[in-house]
Amino acid sequence: MDSFELEIKTDFLNEAKELLTNTEQCFLILEKSPDDFENLNQIFRLAHNLKGSSGAVGFAGLSDFTHKLENLLIAVKEHKVKLTPAVVDLLLRTNDYLVATIDTLLSDLDAGYENAALAGELQLAASGEYAGATEDVAVTAEVSTEESPAHDEEAPQKISRAAPAKNRDENIRVSLSRIEQLLNNVGELSILQAVMTEQSVTLGGNLPQLMRETLSSMTKIIKETQSLSMGLRMLPVKQTFQKMERLVRDTSKALGKKVEFHMSGEDTEVDKTVLEQLADPLVHIIRNAVDHGLESGEARTASGKLETGHIHLKAYHRAGQVIIEIRDDGKGLNGDVIVAKAKSKGLIPQDASPTPAQAHQLIFLPGFSTKENVTDVSGRGVGMDVVKTSVTALKGQVEIETELGKGTCFRICLPLTLAIIDSVIVMSDEHRFVIPLSQISEFYRPAATDVNFVMDREEIVSVRAETMGAHRLVELVNGKRPANVKPVSEYTALIVSDGSANKSAILVDKIVAQQQVVIKQLSSESRDKVGFMGSAILGDGKPALILDLFELLKHLGAPKASARKKIEPKLEAAS
Repeated sequence: MDSFELEIKTDFLNEAKELLTNTEQCFLILEKSPDDFENLNQIFRLAHNLKGSSGAVGFAGLSDFTHKLENLLIAVKEHKVKLTPAVVDLLLRTNDYLVATIDTLLSDLDAGYENAALAGELQLAASGEYAGATEDVAVTAEVSTEESPAHDEEAPQKISRAAPAKNRDENIRVSLSRIEQLLNNVGELSILQAVMTEQSVTLGGNLPQLMRETLSSMTKIIKETQSLSMGLRMLPVKQTFQKMERLVRDTSKALGKKVEFHMSGEDTEVDKTVLEQLADPLVHIIRNAVDHGLESGEARTASGKLETGHIHLKAYHRAGQVIIEIRDDGKGLNGDVIVAKAKSKGLIPQDASPTPAQAHQLIFLPGFSTKENVTDVSGRGVGMDVVKTSVTALKGQVEIETELGKGTCFRICLPLTLAIIDSVIVMSDEHRFVIPLSQISEFYRPAATDVNFVMDREEIVSVRAETMGAHRLVELVNGKRPANVKPVSEYTALIVSDGSANKSAILVDKIVAQQQVVIKQLSSESRDKVGFMGSAILGDGKPALILDLFELLKHLGAPKASARKKIEPKLEAAS
């Protein structure tokens, strides 16, 4: 086993151990609430991720085993198998087996793992004929070890002086908790520097020259320290990209397709936390590209293409974001087929008529798949749901660019870091809010002639012949329209797009400033509120809420009482 294989297998096992941490609790919840669809979906996503990743790094036996677990879960999900206590016991024993196997492999990558008996029970349960274990099934993993040579006490002991190291390792290992503590302290320094800078502007000529020069030098040093400390969390995407090469190889081989894999920008750096959660979305998009996106060799030849398909994986920075592109030269997305399949599965109403761009977004719905038969590669309708869920959790978005017959490009746009963001500070109804700059595509000052009404009430704005709904920010935050509102033409509009064709104009009274802010956690009472990412301390030393416009728009029109309680901006409590 070479060093690269050793590294990717160890990384997978550590990630799998983390994934399995919460699975047992999910199974226990399932026993109490078998109709908890979201909990079942979560278990399903965990099993699907484990199957795909284990196969990608060479643990084929583990991949086959989790495929059988998936079969049982889908049978439960489709109500073909009743969730009896015996089935729950089996699921829990399966979880125990996976945990034990991962732990064993972490200590010995060459360890064997026997699971035929448990796999047989899973298959029997998936068929609906399972009545319970007839005998105790050992939850162990066989370990192959070699005996260490016995120590010969009588053998002469050779004592040799250690030779000095020729190449001194200039790297040191530092725990992530220490780096995070350093980042927190640097963040606090940045806040204090912003406060002092704003105060110096207020004092103007009354500030002594020496103080101005000292403040200027301090600002420069703090910015450099912040940049350096942020760099400690940044890792290149190279290792994650290299895993995808193996995935393309194995998947294309299993499907009998000729595929060439290309990657570029693998030295692009991204925050460690973001990188760790990037692997699963990439696995699912690339597997789908090989299976669904690329045609068979015969079909490509018949359409005038080369028999070998191509998949390009590319990373680069753009406007404070890291962009990951997965581009194939396959058949492209057929919006009509997607809409028809979504209707046949009951995922959208029969009378729905989405635009082509909206139709493409339907592939992210849980349960959506154009495959008629489930294979170990695709057909569950889970993978793209995992993509959307994972990217959204990272405060990112997925864009789709496709052309029928030419191919598809999935573009994942992610923040460089989750600790500090470029932001816009706005004023709305006498309150300041912080909005991530990555969520705003442009600023626009609508004229009175740009504004139209639907049903005499709902306002829409035309921006260069493109129409979009207009929403006052204070209305989004508080969940209701204020009593007295100004005409739309008296606001500044933030044009927001979540990657789909839907755009919205968010109306604010005033753009106050554009600056970097350090994200601070909300208090425990406010942490679960929809649409609030955290808080930030502004230059005057006062806090402001950081809004997630995508989430606020997503819940626009949802029942307000349970989904989104009114939050009066008592910002001191959020600090």
